[in-house]
Amino acid sequence: MRPHLLAALALLPLTAGCGGVVRSHYAAPAVPVAANWDAGVLGAPQKVGAPWWNEFDDAALTALVDRVLADNADLAAAGLRLKRAKLSSDLARQALLPSLSANASSDASKALEGGSAWSKSSSASLGASWEIDLFGRLDAQADAARWEAQATAQDLAETRLALVSTTVQAWWQLAYANEQIALGEQSLAYVRRALELVQRQYDAGAVSRLELRDAQQTVASQESSQTQLVQARVEALKTIAALLARQDYDGQEPQALPQADLPAVAAGVPASLLANRPDLAAAELRLRSTLATSDATVASYYPSFSLTGALGTASSSLLKFFTNPVASLGGALSLAELNPAKVRLATGVARADYDIAVQDFRQTFYDALRDTQVSLSARDQYIRQAQFAAQNFDAAVDAEALYERQYRAGLIPLRSWLDAQERARSARSSLIQNRYNRLVAQVQVYQALGGQVPSTGS
Repeated sequence: MRPHLLAALALLPLTAGCGGVVRSHYAAPAVPVAANWDAGVLGAPQKVGAPWWNEFDDAALTALVDRVLADNADLAAAGLRLKRAKLSSDLARQALLPSLSANASSDASKALEGGSAWSKSSSASLGASWEIDLFGRLDAQADAARWEAQATAQDLAETRLALVSTTVQAWWQLAYANEQIALGEQSLAYVRRALELVQRQYDAGAVSRLELRDAQQTVASQESSQTQLVQARVEALKTIAALLARQDYDGQEPQALPQADLPAVAAGVPASLLANRPDLAAAELRLRSTLATSDATVASYYPSFSLTGALGTASSSLLKFFTNPVASLGGALSLAELNPAKVRLATGVARADYDIAVQDFRQTFYDALRDTQVSLSARDQYIRQAQFAAQNFDAAVDAEALYERQYRAGLIPLRSWLDAQERARSARSSLIQNRYNRLVAQVQVYQALGGQVPSTGS
């Protein structure tokens, strides 16, 4: 072995710890938050606990969620992306190990003119190469791939959470449309009977043409509104079908929204979002990956040392590979860049990329904090709104009955009764809308908290 190669090998133990020169210590970015949320916890005690969509105590909804999780193409693609990321991580780790290669060849040649004999030759070789990771570049690249794989696992969890949330909301949209359609049919039947009454009165000369047209206009207006509700039902059905990777959904349909009180939400503390939300977990893991990538970039400007070895043979006889074997061993020390200014600038860019990623992560966290607080507040406000919507409905129904009696007694014009009918219908519709809003807000709270809501007890 040559003296300079022996000297290089002797120095390897001394350089084994050089990776620490460029590897950075990761510290989670500071994200100061208050100790508690600024929203209350209203609602009934939780009944089921986990998974969160079972809190609605709807067997058909649970069955639909199970089907979506089994059949949805977006979730399947997220699973495949995770598989690819894990393979890439394992591949990056292989760069730390020696790589082997082999080659074998054999050929024969003969001149086409003359009586020369065949000229035969064969060769075979085994090669090995190994880059000694003096300054941790390969280790940093492997770490970056590992953090990315872990972030992709969180992406899969986030896709699953978003998918379930979308499914549950589509289910409530379908229930809302069906209940509003049923209410519209009841209201249409009512105003049609009123129109028949007015028509008879008009034919008898008891009322004016104006009152007849008022009644006709009310019926036409509600029939027009009914078409919008039918369209909302179609949209909900097609959304569910797409979630199932189908053209059409022909399964069970909810006919009305559930009447039970919403379960209370134990939201924990704001800082728990980092542990509970998969999107935030993925963002922090990618921040760590960015730091490792920055370290790898810096390390790429430090010297690199590679060992190569080969064992081979050549022969004038076909397939006699092990005649006259030859072995070789070599080492190479190299620098990728000798321009100090360029190295300094490229290193600065790599570190700036990480600093930017830190600020992006902090903003992502506070955006998630904002969305969570808005969702918690919306849920509580819809719960409080419910009692006023109920009071409004009770008053509107009573007023409509009074207006009807006064109209039949000839004390008020038809328009007053029709307006009272519309207010009663609108109040009933608002009750349904409020119940729908409460359910959707509950789903959004579960999603904002990462789908990991601690039980409030029973």
